[in-house]
Amino acid sequence: MLLALFASLASAAESATATAATPMAAAESLINRDAEGIGMGLILGAPTGFSAAWRPGGRFLVDGGVAWSFVPTSGGVRSYAQIHIDACIDLADLRTSEMPNMHFPVWMGVGPRTRLGDGTGYEAFNVAVRIPFGMGFWHDGVPVEGFIEIAPGVGVFPRTEFIVDAALGVRFYIPMPGGAPRFRSADPDTENY
Repeated sequence: MLLALFASLASAAESATATAATPMAAAESLINRDAEGIGMGLILGAPTGFSAAWRPGGRFLVDGGVAWSFVPTSGGVRSYAQIHIDACIDLADLRTSEMPNMHFPVWMGVGPRTRLGDGTGYEAFNVAVRIPFGMGFWHDGVPVEGFIEIAPGVGVFPRTEFIVDAALGVRFYIPMPGGAPRFRSADPDTENY
């Protein structure tokens, strides 16, 4: 998954460079634009690692992460790695007249999560279904989006239990050819709002 994502990022960067007339115009087209396309970044929380997102346009978002965690226990430190991928939809784009160029998209989704860790049984391998709720923040003309996310869910293998993941993160976006603009609410300074 990550190799395909890196290949897409490289292709998008080459496309943007090829269409620009000068190197300066290419750099400007990568920096002076909205947070749309494919995003790569970091997540901090439980667990901590790398985050990727694909925003093909409109309200749809696919996000995922490869992360790890070290949990202190009475018997020492237990470590695990986690992989998750979620299909999400933007529910709203919150904006205010005090900050008309800022966007605060709110989304929810569903997706699988797998953990691999040291130990035996459940600690060694488990699968769950996550239901993430997130809120981002980005500014018009800046291809960076910060976000917070909480993802409650249910473990489905090898046992059923309630789970919760939480993260604070940031992603830098590379444009994708053919992508539609992402969903945004009306400008709060207009009468249409």
